[in-house]
Amino acid sequence: MVFSKDGRWTNVVQVGGTASTMGLHIVSATVVGLAFGYFLDDYFGTKPWLIMIFFLLGVMAGFKMVIEDFRKLQRREEARKQGSLKQDGDGSAGDDQSEG
Repeated sequence: MVFSKDGRWTNVVQVGGTASTMGLHIVSATVVGLAFGYFLDDYFGTKPWLIMIFFLLGVMAGFKMVIEDFRKLQRREEARKQGSLKQDGDGSAGDDQSEG
């Protein structure tokens, strides 16, 4: 059966989604840094210095976002192992409202 009840596919999809997001973060931050550097170089006439500076800043920002995503994935996995996430219809995780 394709959809098993033990949650293997859910875990695969979550990890795959996080991994693809990490790749997009690196690429998008680099492209944004290059674009800023290109337009600022064109405006100030300082080619190629601002392109190089903003390229490096974009790469650093991309890796910073990847590290944050990785830490978020680790926290989610630790919470799942500790059983702090409610599952199987117990309500939403983190529901702080009392039922009184």
